[in-house]
Amino acid sequence: MPTTTEATATAQPDLFTAKEENPFSSTVVELGQLAASWSLEHIERLVREQGRRAVWGGFAWDSPLFRATDVIPVSIMELWRKESHLAEQIAESDYQIPAEFCSMIKTMAGRWHLLKAADSPIKRVLAFSSGCEPIGMVIEHARSQGYEIHTLEGATAFRVGERSEAAVQLVANEIRKTAVWLQGGKPLDEDRLGEEICLKNEALRKIARILELRLKRPYLVGSLPAMWLLGGSSGFFGNQKKFFEILDRLTAELEEAVKVPDNRPYLPLILAGGPPGGMSFFKLLDQHSTVLVGFVLLGTALYREDVSPAESLVHYLFDSQLRGELGEATGASAVLRRRGIEELIAKTGAKGLISSAITACPYASLVQQLERNYFRKKGFPIVALEHSVHNDPVTEEQTMKIKAFLEQLTGDAL
Repeated sequence: MPTTTEATATAQPDLFTAKEENPFSSTVVELGQLAASWSLEHIERLVREQGRRAVWGGFAWDSPLFRATDVIPVSIMELWRKESHLAEQIAESDYQIPAEFCSMIKTMAGRWHLLKAADSPIKRVLAFSSGCEPIGMVIEHARSQGYEIHTLEGATAFRVGERSEAAVQLVANEIRKTAVWLQGGKPLDEDRLGEEICLKNEALRKIARILELRLKRPYLVGSLPAMWLLGGSSGFFGNQKKFFEILDRLTAELEEAVKVPDNRPYLPLILAGGPPGGMSFFKLLDQHSTVLVGFVLLGTALYREDVSPAESLVHYLFDSQLRGELGEATGASAVLRRRGIEELIAKTGAKGLISSAITACPYASLVQQLERNYFRKKGFPIVALEHSVHNDPVTEEQTMKIKAFLEQLTGDAL
């Protein structure tokens, strides 16, 4: 299941379908096309026509497990890429979920109802035991509608000593059980899992190199393509060969481009959470010569290769919790995300932080308030935004808030 911060980071449908304006190379265009090609409709065709297995759920941290079991994880964000307003209406009218409730939860409930009515071939859901209570409730509702649910029992390790060998083995065994469920009774091939972990590490190294080069010429690869890169690091948009080819070409092009300096001023910011308003948000940033140089989205650290593959996934999960990257759905502490933000600030030289959260999400609201208090005390500029999961343009209130923040920073920084 998604984290509030992670899921909304790529929740807007047009982040996958919109064309990047004036890309510096055709490689950026290909990246956008590859991202747009990986959709629920495409996955449903693979299930119907090729007999592929697919399940709802899955995170970035466990993506090697899905590739190792030849099962396609369907991101929960697919539930609001289409018919999201209708789904929310169904949740409010048929299931009596209050209108003031989290739009993500309402859309999940309503959309699974619509997909069942449309006889979607994807009828299994992978849940995580540490998910927030509303997510657990909507999953149980899906069970009552006939969806098959498997829960991966998790653990947390926020303090020194909590990451015991027993805790590691507990979650590692849960991963092995999940593999059996994913494959219809077949045990996990840990050698294959190890290969997929190495492959993902390779992708993460390539992306890290691109993001490093991008800091020298920030206008060449915009904020939107940067998010495509991070989003593709999980499942490679279903085409590992093509995705790696794009990474290699983009790296080569950037290595050549950075030989020529670009002295145009720009405002570097970090985005924690999802972009409200999709493309209208990015256009607003462009109008103010603003570039997102850091994202608190999916996990970007490398997996350990000195332990068993199943244990490597567990350590990655625990490490991500300590960085606050995976949010409430895997049990991350609300106070820890700021650590990763501070690391990004030091690495990128960002001048401000946009903290974005889904309206009415208790976890996201708490994280945002903690970050606002913390960074304001340190004197680091932050603006807090709330939004729904729907693909609606930036509201007038959001626009005014963002403009005021950017104009203040532009006057100070440029």
